[in-house]
Amino acid sequence: MQSYYREGSWPLVTEVCPCDVHFLEYLRTNDIKDKLIFHFGTGEHHIVGKTNLETGAANEILAITASPREYDKYIEFIIGNPSAARTYKVLFGDIYTLTPRITPAFDLVTLFHLCEFYDQERSAYAQLDDSSLLDLFVAKLNPGGKIFFYQQSSRFDYARAIIDSFVEEGKLMLVDVYKTLLVYGKQPRSDGELAEII
Repeated sequence: MQSYYREGSWPLVTEVCPCDVHFLEYLRTNDIKDKLIFHFGTGEHHIVGKTNLETGAANEILAITASPREYDKYIEFIIGNPSAARTYKVLFGDIYTLTPRITPAFDLVTLFHLCEFYDQERSAYAQLDDSSLLDLFVAKLNPGGKIFFYQQSSRFDYARAIIDSFVEEGKLMLVDVYKTLLVYGKQPRSDGELAEII
């Protein structure tokens, strides 16, 4: 059986893919600190984890990459900056193999690359697809939490269809737009109580 891991890695090229930079700007603009963040796709630059350390925002970030080179860069970063390990942790693996039992709850979730990496044939060993992956993180979203999507993703038309279906089913609602990012939260509960938005 084939595994689905990335041979290459992604450098920081903001003219091509500014999603991580826009997310960091969003955190700074909204003075978001001390939150639990899940980040899908680190890039070899690891700018989200590095900036969190530099600014002292003290958000705790769990990220995932399927690129051995990106993971190697994380190891180098942590060896050179051991204190970063307190707030920035990276898993090497296929995001589509996550399970509810092992996935904790988060305040902010970035799914910038939803629909970019799942392949029905090559991902046959994984129990999730893009729709069930989103479902997993909606279920793991803390009250008032947010999920971020990248409008310029190479497969955003596919991601948009899934997001819209979640909105139609009453699972998500649009709460903010920031530059290239769309920000969603859970729909208000049926009893009329609206959780505080972060």
